[in-house]
Amino acid sequence: MTEYRFRLILSGPFSAEVTNDELLDATDALGAAGCDDAAISVHADGLELEFDRSHHSLQEAIASAVQDAERTGLRVKSIELDRETVVPVGS
Repeated sequence: MTEYRFRLILSGPFSAEVTNDELLDATDALGAAGCDDAAISVHADGLELEFDRSHHSLQEAIASAVQDAERTGLRVKSIELDRETVVPVGS
């Protein structure tokens, strides 16, 4: 399997500005849902998860991350890829 880097932008029932408690609750829920391979940060649109996910293809890596993240009740608003990270990490 190959490791791919990409970001998911998530929306959810957050305050206008995500509070520390909301961030901690979301982090716990996302970790339990299988997103323990993502760095989580606050984004203007909610939360940003930057993944380094191993899978057979980029499409499968993204699909599995979306499925895991949405299992928490949060919604994926967008998927972001940097031109340099469309190729496998470490290439």
